Amino acid sequence: MGLFKRNIFVIAAILFGISQACVEPDTDSDLEMNSVALRRPNGVIPIKQAKLLDRTFKETRQPALAEKLGVEDNRSCWWSIDDLEDYIAYARAEALAQGYELSGLRIYTGAYPKSHSDKKMAGFATMFIVPTGNSTIQQAGFMLFPFSQEENTDLEIDPLNMGHSRTPPSTGY
Repeated sequence: MGLFKRNIFVIAAILFGISQACVEPDTDSDLEMNSVALRRPNGVIPIKQAKLLDRTFKETRQPALAEKLGVEDNRSCWWSIDDLEDYIAYARAEALAQGYELSGLRIYTGAYPKSHSDKKMAGFATMFIVPTGNSTIQQAGFMLFPFSQEENTDLEIDPLNMGHSRTPPSTGY
């Protein structure tokens, strides 16, 4: 077997091993997807709770916003899986180039000014994603006045936007 083919085989074997190590045994909190058990991620909430959160927002905040704005505004944003995966890869590479390790994503609510050039977006809310990270640069030597590096700080990396539907969906969750 040639060196190139052997390297491809080794890489494939490593990737297969890693993928198998990530699969954990089925438990009550696991999800079934294509007969492969996946561990439930931190922060996952029941659908019933999500519907309660959505209903509470609609009942307590949406009327005040609609009254103030004079229109029903966006309450959700959507990004494709490909766009999110591409952005995470981009943010990770940019963070490393700036001396940070990507630690998460922060979602901000924003609004387009009424004077925005695209009238479909003008005046409506949007959400944008900002990568957060922690410094990977360590100070060498003795420091008289140590400082604490805030963890999960917003990084100076272009945020991801355009996750809106431009017109508010007619229903909530």
